[in-house]
Amino acid sequence: MNDFNIKLLTPNDWALYKSVRLESLLDSPDSFGSTYEQESALSDADWQSRLDLKARGLDAMPLVAQRGGRAVGLAWGVIHAPDVATAHIYQMWVLPAVRGEGIAKALLHEMTAWALGRKCDQIALAVTTSNAAAVRLYQSSGFIAIDQPTPLRNGSVLMVQPMALNLHSVVESTI
Repeated sequence: MNDFNIKLLTPNDWALYKSVRLESLLDSPDSFGSTYEQESALSDADWQSRLDLKARGLDAMPLVAQRGGRAVGLAWGVIHAPDVATAHIYQMWVLPAVRGEGIAKALLHEMTAWALGRKCDQIALAVTTSNAAAVRLYQSSGFIAIDQPTPLRNGSVLMVQPMALNLHSVVESTI
């Protein structure tokens, strides 16, 4: 049942973004390159600036999933110039109480549609290898492992596996 909605974050949503991002870092500290300690030290102006995509010259799609007015999921899509053929997914997270309810798949669907609309060839991400549920989600969505795992952060024993989704296969499977 889709009793959630997905919203594109704007600069006016900086407080919502700050809240869900910090919650994600507290809940899943081994899933992100950044840490709660690093990001909780940011000023409100820093949070506002992150969502001011035009001022930053950034082609990005920051999304939040909400249920009953509460943020229950987060994902960022970013296309880094000059490699405009690849869209990247960062900050993917779903509140533990609602995992398995299709929110992550809905966020991935929105990212895929966005990347296709930008004429990207692929979507890339990195997933912590010990997060079996996330690895299964990405594999079931068509992502395949590329390259070798690398440390999550400098000095970390946790590894992340780079993965990619070939968007040409997505288009062909819908024809």
